[in-house]
Amino acid sequence: MSPEFVEYVAETLDIGPGSEVFEVACGSGEFLMPLHDNGYLVGGLDASPVLIAEATDAMPAGRFTSGFLAELDPAQPWQVVLCRAFGSFPDVDYARGVLARMAAKATHAVAVLDVPEARFDRRWMLQAFAEAGVSAVQMEVMKGDETRYNVFARR
Repeated sequence: MSPEFVEYVAETLDIGPGSEVFEVACGSGEFLMPLHDNGYLVGGLDASPVLIAEATDAMPAGRFTSGFLAELDPAQPWQVVLCRAFGSFPDVDYARGVLARMAAKATHAVAVLDVPEARFDRRWMLQAFAEAGVSAVQMEVMKGDETRYNVFARR
């Protein structure tokens, strides 16, 4: 993940150093690392304990947890909650459930990045955000790949 793209996401979400950013399906924290290095508070959830251990080693101040994505706990709020893994979700019902939990967890913004249009068309995504109580949604086609898009939503 390029640091320029991470910076673009932060600017689009209107956040800066000191902001809390939580990634669903964070893996080893590749996306979060540039934020961490610039003074953001970072955390994430991933199903792989091995990848969570790598994220924790790389960012000891981060708050990382291993677990199932569908069990994301909205009772522990974060300012921004994002996900880059929608393309790997098994179906739209699973994705809808994760998105609802993300929206409930976020106090400022939600971002869903690198979404494959063929699996989750934009109308579906708008409806899923509306069902989660989020209406201020911005969508954009990914640069260089017309078949994928990013979604930025404010609470």
